[in-house]
Amino acid sequence: MGNRKHVLCLLLLLGSAVAGRAQQWALSTNVADYANYATFNLEGSVATGQHWSVTAVAKYNPFLYHREDGQPLSARQQVYGAGIRYWPWHVYSGWWTGLRAQYQEYNRGGIDSPVTDEGDRVGLGLSGGYSYMLTPHWNLDFGIGFWGGYDRFVTYSCPVCGVTQQRGERFFFLPNDVLLSLVYIF
Repeated sequence: MGNRKHVLCLLLLLGSAVAGRAQQWALSTNVADYANYATFNLEGSVATGQHWSVTAVAKYNPFLYHREDGQPLSARQQVYGAGIRYWPWHVYSGWWTGLRAQYQEYNRGGIDSPVTDEGDRVGLGLSGGYSYMLTPHWNLDFGIGFWGGYDRFVTYSCPVCGVTQQRGERFFFLPNDVLLSLVYIF
């Protein structure tokens, strides 16, 4: 859990570096993440100029579910990330591209097979999307992202049996976000 301390320090440094210039702040939540087994999420953003913003994101899912046959399934995770977005027209309106450093602790299994994976991932993500202005304070963001990096994992035969099938380290490339976010700008 030492990685959490590093991520928290990074987020605090990013926040303090731009605190004096904060003319526009935004908070958002990705509605699509709630469809992923009720993953809570929050992203904060600070405009640092006409075309740039700095972001910090956190996601959390502590839930263990059970299928109709009583078998457990989980998509538990906690994610911490910090990044930047470039807005060609103006911050918080129109098209954007983003780059993010991210850490994920995960436990996923029992969904499409009894095999369960858990581990820690760290990597970089690239995303893009469009921010549609609803009112002066509310936006709707659409986007998609991918990330890749390093994964330290353990694979188990089932979600609760504890029988290890595989243990190791690997590189990965995965979808990161499907965004349908409600954004409040203040």
